[in-house]
Amino acid sequence: MINFNYILIASAILNSILLMFVVGVVPFFLYFSLIVNCGLIWYIQKILTNSNNLREDVYKIFSEIESYSDHLDQIHEMETFYGDQNLQSLISHTRTLINNIIDVQEKYYDNLEVIEDEESEEDQTP
Repeated sequence: MINFNYILIASAILNSILLMFVVGVVPFFLYFSLIVNCGLIWYIQKILTNSNNLREDVYKIFSEIESYSDHLDQIHEMETFYGDQNLQSLISHTRTLINNIIDVQEKYYDNLEVIEDEESEEDQTP
């Protein structure tokens, strides 16, 4: 069975050829520009959606690692495990990991929030 996308592409090509022969080259280029712009708008929307999904997933991972670190600190403070060297080294390793993740978060994600906050403030001012 023929895929609908192939029929749509073939129709666009045949219509562009017919348009070029009937009315000339300039309307053909306008038609071609319209098709290319629609394709680019669709592609940009798709990329932005994927970017937003990725950003949400990364924030979720950041919060889960921070929750893990808090839980590990709570276990270390219990009387049974207080002062255990294995837990202490695990806590220091977790803190190092969290500091590295915070550095990445500040580098890539906090800058975007500042830009978004500035844009929303500009929209609110009359």
